[in-house]
Amino acid sequence: MSKIANELARSLAEAQRIAREFDLDADHVCRITRHFVRKMKEGLASRRSYQLPTYVTSVATGAEKGRFLAVDLGGSNCRICLVDLHGDCTFTVAQSKHRVPAAVMVNASYKPLFAFIAAKIADFLEAHVLSGEHIDQGRQDGRQRYRLGFTFSFTCDQTSLAQGTLIHWDKGWDIPEAVGRDPCAMLQEAIDDLGLPVLVSVLANDSTGTLLMRSYTSGTKGSTLAAVIFGTGTNAAYVEKLSNVRRLDVKGDPDAIMLINTEWGCFDDEMKVLPRTPCDDHLDASSTTPGSQMLEKRVSGLYLGELLRLAILRLLRSGTLHMQVDDGSPLSKQWGIDSSFLSQLANGDTAENAVNTVSSALSATGVTPNDVACIRLVSVAIARRAARLAGASIAAIVIQSGRLDTTRRRARRQPSKVLASDKELSYNDIGNKRALFQRFCSRVSRLLRNILSSVGLGFFTEPVTSRRVMVRVSGDAKPETSHDLDDDEVIDIGADGSLIEFYPTFEVDMRAALRDVPEIGPEGERRIRIGLAKDGSGIGAALMAQAALRSESQTN
Repeated sequence: MSKIANELARSLAEAQRIAREFDLDADHVCRITRHFVRKMKEGLASRRSYQLPTYVTSVATGAEKGRFLAVDLGGSNCRICLVDLHGDCTFTVAQSKHRVPAAVMVNASYKPLFAFIAAKIADFLEAHVLSGEHIDQGRQDGRQRYRLGFTFSFTCDQTSLAQGTLIHWDKGWDIPEAVGRDPCAMLQEAIDDLGLPVLVSVLANDSTGTLLMRSYTSGTKGSTLAAVIFGTGTNAAYVEKLSNVRRLDVKGDPDAIMLINTEWGCFDDEMKVLPRTPCDDHLDASSTTPGSQMLEKRVSGLYLGELLRLAILRLLRSGTLHMQVDDGSPLSKQWGIDSSFLSQLANGDTAENAVNTVSSALSATGVTPNDVACIRLVSVAIARRAARLAGASIAAIVIQSGRLDTTRRRARRQPSKVLASDKELSYNDIGNKRALFQRFCSRVSRLLRNILSSVGLGFFTEPVTSRRVMVRVSGDAKPETSHDLDDDEVIDIGADGSLIEFYPTFEVDMRAALRDVPEIGPEGERRIRIGLAKDGSGIGAALMAQAALRSESQTN
């Protein structure tokens, strides 16, 4: 090989060395799942900052009706919604979306944040409600008020449907004065300051809301087990037997349930089983919450871009990359790289377009195809680890729920039917040897192509394609179901967030990790249906407001 070829091969080897730091093998996935199951049981037995009761004791059936306001405060955005539940598994929604100013996300006082939200509610009411729209209302102190469900996507210890206390901030937020206070009370205070006719009647979190939205639209009563969020942050909620929620010390119907907000982002802050790399340690030490949310810092979109930035800096400092960057590059700024860059790298492209993508995203000059190959190797490894950690976490929920232990019919060895983009794909995830062999050959071919291209022999001469497997669900359409599974065999999970929606192989890698867990395996993974419940948290908050109003009506 020529001197240049040898140099390129050494560069690729260094990138592969860093990429291997992010490997997560099957045994490690199993250890993580077992540990997370223990954490779930521990959190149900005694008060912890995870496994939080939501006081929601039923899932939506699709028959709910009414029109309600909702506020969804998430990673960096605030949505104001007017949700119309039609009672037939469908809904319509009018909404406005606003980026939360950085100055109110990190602030000594809670007042600027909630004043900002109240002002946006006032604008929305003027445009959609006070102009003549009718929504379900309640009365308090003789005043007629519009009911509002508040999705607050930060860790709270709830004491009722409408009350709770903020335990801590995450996702880069830091408002010390708000910790220990009730989010609903803080929002109501700001609303009252503006004299708005709105009653904050429900406190929800993003994963709980997404679960309710998924169960409402699924049209299959009782089949939805959980909802998972893989966006700016990560979280999950699931259906638990009330008798297992011993921290509440309540007795009742043995078949009663309660939705649990896992707050799984902190499941292993002790770092007993989670993987760690120099990039992980650097990110954690420089974050606003060192030592906490350790799973979230390896899975969520807020942090994946930063992990990639740190890895690219290592490649630059080792002389692996030949591109040039100046002090104004996103590489020079903490949090300078957005996680969408990982999706761009994973969506295969021609050599010219790939070089342009990296040059633009990093404000770099002199980017070579070999630079792109090295960066892509590390990027794919970071995202794959995130997806496999997500799979290990979902496996823990499925195992803890006991849903796999329900009556199983003999699995039919037929291809499952799912949606991928706008096409139907048929594939057998359980045992089709020909498909497995073809998949193996495809992976070997792709690996060889990458290696050859890295030394100048045809880099990305053909676009690399990948399929995104996702059951799509919207408010006005019912989901597709697997034709070879009956409803009582399906374990339905709603999903939301940019990672699972846009990263092309996130679900594929996540499902591979599910199959690695012996308690689930190929047969159990085949029963898990994951459906996109986009922006479901706002709809879920409206469903909770409807349930609260219905409960009050029955009491009165």
